[in-house]
Amino acid sequence: MGIFGNIFGSKKLKTTDFDFGEIESFSTRGNDVGWQINKRYLNFDIEILIAGDKDGIAENQRRILLNALNNETEIKSESEKALKEQYANAEMEFESIEEHFDLKGISVRDEGFEMAFQQKNDPYYFFNVHFENNKQVGVSIDG
Repeated sequence: MGIFGNIFGSKKLKTTDFDFGEIESFSTRGNDVGWQINKRYLNFDIEILIAGDKDGIAENQRRILLNALNNETEIKSESEKALKEQYANAEMEFESIEEHFDLKGISVRDEGFEMAFQQKNDPYYFFNVHFENNKQVGVSIDG
């Protein structure tokens, strides 16, 4: 791995996960590993970021992710409700996720997950919809 690989830990780990196939690390700190899963979800090719260790994905986060992935209709409905409310607050017309956004990814946490939607048109803001128990609990917007 060279000096920069040793300093920055750039060597990627790979493993085959029972539920998600081949996955690759995006960060490693000691025994803590951030894993990346590439998946098609809501008709978008996305990256899913999830925590674990060198042996694989953390089981509590696996359960949260599988529950979300297996309830795509509910998650889409909750996302649209949250995004529509943000557009209404800005006095903008909301048609659909597909019309206004690209789903870029999902980040899983111990208490839920976050979906990152990027606007298709200028100003290209990211709308991050936060979920707990497959219900949206808030939205943050990044410029």
